[in-house]
Amino acid sequence: MYENEKIFLTPKQVLDAIHIDFQQYGSQFDLFQELCPIITENRNIVTKEGRNNCVLITRGRKSKIRRMKDHDLGNYLFTALCKKTYPLSVMADICSKVFRTKTFVGQNDENGIRGIWIKTEMAQFKCRQCGNCCRNLKYHNDCNENDYKRWEMLERHDIMERVMIIQSDSGTRRYMIWKEPDSGRFYPECPWLIPTASKNRFECGIQDIKPDYCRQYPLTRKHAAMTKCKGIFEHRG
Repeated sequence: MYENEKIFLTPKQVLDAIHIDFQQYGSQFDLFQELCPIITENRNIVTKEGRNNCVLITRGRKSKIRRMKDHDLGNYLFTALCKKTYPLSVMADICSKVFRTKTFVGQNDENGIRGIWIKTEMAQFKCRQCGNCCRNLKYHNDCNENDYKRWEMLERHDIMERVMIIQSDSGTRRYMIWKEPDSGRFYPECPWLIPTASKNRFECGIQDIKPDYCRQYPLTRKHAAMTKCKGIFEHRG
């Protein structure tokens, strides 16, 4: 999973990834404060006001003050980044700060598209089989159409009956996991988690066909740290 130790993102995928990062980890006020001079070209500063509020101050003669909840910072950042086309070098710098890793501008050899390469720093990650990700993380939305089609092809009805399919008026589908077949309620923790003979160690009952998101977890070193993954990272010189 980590042998290449880097992932490629197009400019649009970069924006989506940054948006998701702020959504899943909360406000990350210190990170936003570091990014604010970059995205506003030093026109704005942001400060804390109380426990959950912050103030965005526009510098200059006609200074403006905008108060917002700190959990709205991610949406503000995403909107600001979408309003302007930033050079890829600037986006790479932003990505290095957001994802806490090395990034560089480059080309995807498969399709020739230029974008940002992001180092995952996961080559030496080792799973401890602690089960934290399966028991404590919010994974209900981490299922996609490809996952469901894979289970359909394999005729794994035992898996499919634990997937809640939500269809919108436009015809698009969402797949939510894992629900109890009889009650329709979501399991408090992943039902495919199996205790092993070793104390406090677990195995996945659908290891070879589990959802793509589960295979990829944790995607980056930051993701591991922010979600309290107990994986072992060997020291690097």
